[in-house]
Parts: sequence; structure tokens; C-alpha cells
Amino acid sequence: MASKSSPAITLYRGWNTPNQYVWSPFVTKIEFRLRTSRTSYTCGVGGPRSGPRGKIPYLELKYPGSAPELLSDSTLILKTLCERDIVKDVNAGLEGGETGQDLAVRALLEDKLYFLQGRERWVQNYYTMRDHALWSIPYPMRVLIGLLAYRANVNRLYGQGAGRFSDAETRALIEDVWSGVSRLLEDSRRKAGDGECFWVLGGQEPTEADATVFGFVVSNLVCDAAPDTRRLLKGDFEICVEYAKRVHRAWFPDYEMWS
Repeated sequence: MASKSSPAITLYRGWNTPNQYVWSPFVTKIEFRLRTSRTSYTCGVGGPRSGPRGKIPYLELKYPGSAPELLSDSTLILKTLCERDIVKDVNAGLEGGETGQDLAVRALLEDKLYFLQGRERWVQNYYTMRDHALWSIPYPMRVLIGLLAYRANVNRLYGQGAGRFSDAETRALIEDVWSGVSRLLEDSRRKAGDGECFWVLGGQEPTEADATVFGFVVSNLVCDAAPDTRRLLKGDFEICVEYAKRVHRAWFPDYEMWS
């Protein structure tokens, strides 16, 4: 329960799946930061059309006696929450090149992997993705909206560049990303005790990069529209799965774990 000086927080995740992770890595990214800061929040359903920027997630802050305030874009949401001391500024203590490393890891996943896995989800596994993303829209309207979403995603991915690769090239690029992340995690795990959480930059506490990495690992483990990446993580990059399991046990014990 929020105190008088603290806002009530509702995180709109886009799906009515309480106590479960959702397919969006950016939703889990914010949940990770809220939980590791021990900040109370509730989950709402919402949808892209209800959000300030037309996307998920978005967050509502309700201060006592004030109108609700909506925030959108995971990076900007967390920046605002840090500035208002609602969540801990976990990067404040980074030194030297650590700030650049943290930013590079986040950019690698959010600005590169996101589009590569968008191709896997929206092109290679379109029907699965459509029915999950547009779950609240009944047939036959879902078919029409799905086609529009498909075309919009294809055009966006082609313009960004990820849509110009073959399936084999896309998979190789995805492997490169997870290979780099895995090496960081392997170095970090050597310093951790049995069962303890270990963090991307190898420190004693998580940084913003951990919120992003955890979000992307879990997103792909629970997403039925990303079967190739799920197999890749479980088969070749088990360190990523172990990392996520330890975080899950420590900070998300009320959530269902992926199978």
C-alpha cells in the first residue's frame, strides 16, 4: 500500500494473465525494476490504444488528491520513477566504463534483438502472434486488424533492416546477441554463490541492463511465437535460463515459471 507521499502504481501489461509473465520484454523489464526496488504496484490489462504512445506497457501514477498520471515507454517510465525516488537509481554507483557497458547491453537487446525477434514473431509465426497480441478483438475483426498489423510490422522491419535478412541470417544474428550476453553472465556466475542471483555487469546488485536482459530472456521463454529462440536459449545458452531462474525465485515467486 502506497503511503500519503507515494503514488499508487498500476502497470498496464496488455494481457489479462495475473501471476504470469507476458510476451512483452518491456513489461517484465519494468516489473523487475519495481520488484527489486521493493516498490508496490498492481497490474492492469489495458491495451496499446489506451496508452499515451499507443503501445504497451504504460503506467499510471495516482497521487492522493490528484488526477491519475500516465507514463509510457519503458525507458522513460523508469527515468521518471528514478527522478521521483519511486524506484532506486541502480546505475548511480556505476564507475568508469560500466555506464557505457550497461547502455551497450540495453541497446543490443532493445535496438537490435527486438527487431530480429519481431521478425520471428510477426512474420515466421504470424498466426500465433496475431491471436495472442489481438486476444481481445473478436473474429472476424481480428483477421482484418491482424492483416493491418502484419503489413505495418513487415514495412517497419524492412525499413529498419531486420526484414531484409533470410531466416538463416536472422537466426545467426540472434545467436550472436545471445552469445555475447551469455559470456557476460558466465563471468558473473563464477563470483556468485550457489543459488544466488548473479548480474550482467558482475556487481553485487543489478543494474538497468539486468532489467532488460531478464525481460528479454523471460519473454522468449514464455512466447509461443518465438519457438526457435526458446530452443536456442534452452539448448545453447543455458546460462541465460539459469540467470532467469534465479531471478524468478528471488523476486517473482508468485509468478508461474515457464516450462
